[in-house]
Amino acid sequence: MRNSGFIARLGTILLFIALETVSLLLISRSGVVQRYRIAGALRSTQYSLWKTGTGIGHYFGYRRENDLLADENCRLREELDAYKAAERDIAENKTVGDYTYIAATVLKNTVNRQDNFLILNRGERDGIRTGMGVITSGGVVGIVSAVDQTRCRVVSFLSSGQSVSAKVSGSGAFGTLSWLGRSPDKALLTEIPAHIPVAAGDTVSTSGYSMIFPSGIPLGEVTSVSSDGISTQAKVRLFQQFSALQHVYIVRINAEEEIRRLENGS
Repeated sequence: MRNSGFIARLGTILLFIALETVSLLLISRSGVVQRYRIAGALRSTQYSLWKTGTGIGHYFGYRRENDLLADENCRLREELDAYKAAERDIAENKTVGDYTYIAATVLKNTVNRQDNFLILNRGERDGIRTGMGVITSGGVVGIVSAVDQTRCRVVSFLSSGQSVSAKVSGSGAFGTLSWLGRSPDKALLTEIPAHIPVAAGDTVSTSGYSMIFPSGIPLGEVTSVSSDGISTQAKVRLFQQFSALQHVYIVRINAEEEIRRLENGS
């Protein structure tokens, strides 16, 4: 009984819709005015549906854009925090063991010459002297070659005739690391005794066998090795990104005079 009542009501509704449709068709055919009014009503309905659909699309589009903006804001905030931390580090001189590290900013830097150089914003008034080493956490930068009151000039490691005493991780073998003179990230480690094993993937760092650079500063990674039976040489990919240098540390040996007197036997 319930099903028959539902079917009867549904039939009534369908009949009403059919009669309304026929009436609209008859009205639209009976005159121009009626056709325009019906067409206008249909256009209004279509516009409302289009506007609603567009708004829904924009809503979901805005959600996607907001998600992207939120991710971008997080990334920018992380970068800002990193820069602030770097500024705090670079603002103060640090004394570690026998060395004092004087923070400096790079004012000029060349990487595409045979003999490259840097200009830093530290000079005599900051205690800078010629012969001091310049480093970053990524490796050796160069050696101070000239100083005035407020600035200094640095001979870059990317220069002919420049080298640094370096050792290989694991074996402890040491030799001389020099720039190859082409790409700013390639160097050559030479004078390694042939009987000491060196392999691709070994890390190269400063040996500390000089009064310029402390021991253990990472320099690069061995990429290939060759030997003539007497000595071994290894090509090294440098960690230092010379083309992106902004902040560096000038190395001052705290007991320099005492060490020099000992070296001279006085």
